[in-house]
Amino acid sequence: MKLRLKITKDKSIRFISHLEYVRTIERAIRRAKLPAAYSEGFNPHLKFSLASALGVGVVSYAEFCEIELAEPMTAEEAAEKMQKALPRGIRILAADVTATNAPALMAEAGGADYRVTLPYDKPVDEAVAAFNEAESIIYAKAAPKAKTKVKEIDVKFFIPHITAQNSGGELVLTFSCRITPNGSMKAVDLINTLNQQYNLNLPAEKADIERLDLYKYDAFGNKLPMLGKDMVVLG
Repeated sequence: MKLRLKITKDKSIRFISHLEYVRTIERAIRRAKLPAAYSEGFNPHLKFSLASALGVGVVSYAEFCEIELAEPMTAEEAAEKMQKALPRGIRILAADVTATNAPALMAEAGGADYRVTLPYDKPVDEAVAAFNEAESIIYAKAAPKAKTKVKEIDVKFFIPHITAQNSGGELVLTFSCRITPNGSMKAVDLINTLNQQYNLNLPAEKADIERLDLYKYDAFGNKLPMLGKDMVVLG
């Protein structure tokens, strides 16, 4: 069976790397003494994964981890043990269990909702309207490891629509971002795209980026929660 957990990456640990985050959860699994399954072979490893990687500096209220268990447990019992073993900065919000052969959460993740807050007191209505009306916007991103050194991203494929609100010297952007088997797009790349295309001069380095939700899609394009209807809500 698989244990699936909806967890957070709180502001207090926002600057740890994805690898550090993964290692922290792995250590918690061992401290919780869950009957976790391991791979076979010369160097067995824990059968554990996250649904979608999160960038450094990004806060999340909707991370999902999946742990294969060698022995059955209830979602509530396993979640309670894990919560006691997790350090400050990671909270369990919900949990469920499913069959071992169920599709991996990593393969099912189809999109994420974001909120970006940054200091900015100039109007952005025209730029936002132009972005939303555009059929395609190409963002040229530096890619030092690639042969061409530049990677071109069709921003509108990943982020078709954004909303913006100015208040008290702050700009709040909200949007949904597509996740594909070949990757996704970072929120900071959207900010840089707006700067490139519309000369907004948004301070990307001061952006407060929050992942609000992570979800999958059904065959008709409807959003579905990552966990099942029988999930146990903790937080």
